[in-house]
Amino acid sequence: MADYKPFFPLARDVRSQSCLGGIWSQPGETMRFFEDFRVGEQQAYGSLTVSEVEILRFARQYDAQPMHTDPASEQARMTGGLIASGWHTASLNMRLMADNFLLPAKQGLGSPGVSRLDWAAPVRPGDTLSGSFEVLGRKASASKPDRGFVNFRFTVTNQHGTPVLRQENLIMFARRDARSPVPPPEGLEIPPPPRENLAFPDAPNPPMGRIGAMEAGLTLRFGTIEFTPESIKSFARDFDPQDFHLSEEAGRATHFGGLSASGWHIASNWMRAIVTFWANEAKSGRFVPKLGPSPGFRDLLWLRPVLAGDRITYGSRFIEGRKSASKPGWGIAQHRNFGINQRGELVFAFTGIVLWEAEA
Repeated sequence: MADYKPFFPLARDVRSQSCLGGIWSQPGETMRFFEDFRVGEQQAYGSLTVSEVEILRFARQYDAQPMHTDPASEQARMTGGLIASGWHTASLNMRLMADNFLLPAKQGLGSPGVSRLDWAAPVRPGDTLSGSFEVLGRKASASKPDRGFVNFRFTVTNQHGTPVLRQENLIMFARRDARSPVPPPEGLEIPPPPRENLAFPDAPNPPMGRIGAMEAGLTLRFGTIEFTPESIKSFARDFDPQDFHLSEEAGRATHFGGLSASGWHIASNWMRAIVTFWANEAKSGRFVPKLGPSPGFRDLLWLRPVLAGDRITYGSRFIEGRKSASKPGWGIAQHRNFGINQRGELVFAFTGIVLWEAEA
């Protein structure tokens, strides 16, 4: 595991119940440093109920696909009714962590991204979501002895005990004593992602197609979104109320150097950009493939901070597609999605998986 430079800071839990060796306990109000996390530890971190109004509000702003906005749509019929956007579910998990696991203490130093996220079951109006984590591994930094990485698996379940989200990622925590010997790594590690070069071609967008007609490497530019101070704060108030997402002064006091957008805001705006692009293509009479739900994504990276006033241009590079044996006319598409700021710097990327219309 390489030493990362995270730009999505997270704080740390001190209130929720925890489990060590299968025994649940109350950790109290003490800070937890890197050394305090044990491989195999499990901890719950709160619950919330999501309403239809909230599902519609998020979807209309960031993910206005019919399955999230119209219960009578063909997409909604495929999913058994109105369901929350997956990005909404991930953002709700962020809120659960912020309120019950992250904000009460100060030793969390950031996360470089999410190695894997699975939307395991749909979230519907009225569902009550509860979060818990398991510590999969940990490794102290060899180059920066004041910190270390903890590898977590987060699970969100509904009121029936059914998992709706599983998420694995590293979070960096301060070490209690930077002068003490660096301990050996423990448990499961996540290897660092490979370096990549993502950029937009100078040519106009190529036409989209069905699976079976698109070639690997096809790259689309979806559009540009400006991160205004109010949009950053509005998202943070709803889902990620950490100080550096809410206050210019607090942001300037961090390594961000200013008011910074939540990582989930950056990702949700990617969804907003692609839905807007799809709608505009359809209005222009160009072919737009049918899409279905996504089971999740892999290797999401927050590479640079997005500050107030930044303009992010979003896009996607098609990797591959395969036809479904069980769903005629459909297939699974894999694509590397990304955002580039006004200075030409890659700020985030992830590998998406989605149900996509296929050739007969």
